Amino acid sequence: LILIYLIVKINFKKFIKKIIYFPLFFLVFLSITLPNKSAIYKLYEVNKIYNGSLIYDVKSKTNSEENYKNFIIKNNLDKYQKNIETFEIPDKNIILITLESVDDGFIFNTPELTPNLNKIIKKWHFKKIKDIDGCSWSVGSLYCLMTGLPAYFPFEKNKIFQNTSKINLNTLSKVFKESNYSNIEYFVGESNFVGTGDLLKSIGFDLKDHSKITGKFKIYPNTFGYHDKDLFYELKQNLKKLNDEKKSFVTFAATINTHLNGIRDERMTSIIGDNYENDVEHAVKSLDYLVGDFINFLEHEGILKNTSVFIVPDHFFPKNKSLKQINDKINKTERSLYIISNNNIISHEDPSQLDIANIILDSVGIKSNVEFFNQNNSISNINEFINNNSNFFSKFNDENIIYNKPLEKIVISIKNNNLTIKSDKNEVFNLNLNNNISSYINLLFDKNFNFINDEYKKETATPRKIRKEDEVFNYNILTIFKKNNIMMSGKIINAKDKTSYNLKINNNNININIPNISKKNNIQIYSTDKERFIAHAGGGVNGVKYLNSLEALNHNYNLGFRMFELDLQLTKDGYIVATHDWKKWKKNTNYKGEIPPLLSDFNNESYKNGQQGLNYLKINNWFKKNKDAILITDKLRSLEKIEEQINIDKSKILIEVFNSKDLKKFRNKDYNVIANIDFLNEIENPITYLKENNVSFISASHKIKEKYKNNIFNILQNLFGKNIEKQLIENNFKIFAYNLNEKKDTVNELDIICKYRDVFYGMYADFWDFTKENVECIN
Repeated sequence: LILIYLIVKINFKKFIKKIIYFPLFFLVFLSITLPNKSAIYKLYEVNKIYNGSLIYDVKSKTNSEENYKNFIIKNNLDKYQKNIETFEIPDKNIILITLESVDDGFIFNTPELTPNLNKIIKKWHFKKIKDIDGCSWSVGSLYCLMTGLPAYFPFEKNKIFQNTSKINLNTLSKVFKESNYSNIEYFVGESNFVGTGDLLKSIGFDLKDHSKITGKFKIYPNTFGYHDKDLFYELKQNLKKLNDEKKSFVTFAATINTHLNGIRDERMTSIIGDNYENDVEHAVKSLDYLVGDFINFLEHEGILKNTSVFIVPDHFFPKNKSLKQINDKINKTERSLYIISNNNIISHEDPSQLDIANIILDSVGIKSNVEFFNQNNSISNINEFINNNSNFFSKFNDENIIYNKPLEKIVISIKNNNLTIKSDKNEVFNLNLNNNISSYINLLFDKNFNFINDEYKKETATPRKIRKEDEVFNYNILTIFKKNNIMMSGKIINAKDKTSYNLKINNNNININIPNISKKNNIQIYSTDKERFIAHAGGGVNGVKYLNSLEALNHNYNLGFRMFELDLQLTKDGYIVATHDWKKWKKNTNYKGEIPPLLSDFNNESYKNGQQGLNYLKINNWFKKNKDAILITDKLRSLEKIEEQINIDKSKILIEVFNSKDLKKFRNKDYNVIANIDFLNEIENPITYLKENNVSFISASHKIKEKYKNNIFNILQNLFGKNIEKQLIENNFKIFAYNLNEKKDTVNELDIICKYRDVFYGMYADFWDFTKENVECIN
């Protein structure tokens, strides 16, 4: 796309002459079109997993309900829900340690970093394990381990398991439970991140995270709870106690310090020496020491005599460009995942991540009626099969996961520079705040207002922007503006329909009543919200619009309008009256003289339809009588005339402005304004300009809705800078649509409510009746 843009920008004839560009163009063309590896193919793959809901609708035979049911039966997935029976139970306990990102490239290619792991594999049993695309990230690999299924879901991968309450599938942990182990525990430093804790609790593990520590060590709320040194301390304390009490146990644990760029734990530096070059190597060498020390502990305490130990990596070490130095070292031989055990490893010839559950059960001797996906299948190329059927796996997984019920109350507070979120009295998140200057807190919630702890930074200089994924899954974005860690304002925006809800702050606390917000975002609430409807030219009567008459004001006030736009013009002698334009006024009256008329001539003429015209005196009297009404002025730019003749409280007036000079002029006199979108493109940094002048309202033709469509033209345009329309929405400005009910490109009030309320906060309405009980949208 960038290349195409450059071609358009330069002289095309010169481009043709430069032969050097053609190989470049050809390479770009291949990169987006080649089968299997191209950008287009990858988009197709992603869309399959999302069942056609993310990019475009997939309507093919492979997605038919009949084919889906046949796939379930043929691959034994229908057996995942049957009652578990165990036939043979060993007297051995089980320990499984998951090493974050430490694939066998570290063992075989950097032995100086992993001397203990190398000793262990020579002494114990070692088996290579094939990686699976649907298991290639931490929480995804955990799901694969427990279910024997690839973790394909129609969600962004790190949001799948957040707020999970139950999984209706037979899992490895459920087999352990039926095998009558007295303790089934999982140790992890931080369980809230990416839904790890929710997944573990939903499948029956007793979760041991940083909230249940026994040692006195530092917790890192922004870096994964407690670290590896503390993890193995907790494991030792717990296992010694269980062993002394002669209790049976299944203990799983996941390390963290070898994550991505490495988390350096300075407490380990004096132990491991100085033979490392970066934080990753420091973390790997520290972990290797801790694993070796842990095995020695198990031997010393006699725990190994009746315990099967398994050590596995969760996934490959990532190939990020920033990690090139370490990747160059570990890539000397072909890398693989693996399983290490003091037990004989029982498996078929070429096992994958989907077989680890079977390997553990078979190796320790647990016999049951549970059949995992790949147990009895003879699939020659497992990854190819899974990728070809990723949409079926995605649908099956999604059907068998149940999420928490909608919440009632959320409390967000800042105390001692620490942010805390409580959902129905349970603490779900806390964060140390580092930025004392003006900044934003960005929080993400699902459609039921369960907190989603994703990787987006929570504390930023600008508000979080709405992404396509947020819209598709109906997420709610909560943004708090703070200064010196004092909350100044807060707002919730529904990503799908863009409705917003302002939050009240009390003593640096925000209390959110979820049912109230759900009602606020309802279409029926939108359609009866009088702050969203401006009676255009006083509003229409009996199908006639552009009236600007006393009868129009009265009629539409009785229908529920409280915001009234009037087209204000000056008579020849300088008095304010209401009319759209003088030619139309002359046509609708019996006036034969020159226009504009004198005020006396305007007052003496009556409309052919019998309605009364509005001069400044009648306007003042009407708004004085109807104190809850608000006047929106159009056309008139004279500050002097408005101040001289319109005797309405400034808080009840909104001036529509069409250039920056008028905006400044009226704001300097404390008038609220509604800025027409057309002149904003002429201003450098328009968003900053509007905020600095405390402008919240924007008027725009309904035609700007085209700017928000996800078509190629808008995508190309936004590659090189977002248009003003998108910027306004992302910065929470309230846009009111006009040009409704025109003969060309007809859009009416119901269209705005049903189809475009994600774009327009409100509208200049010709016809609307707030007394209607229900609004029905026709698709």
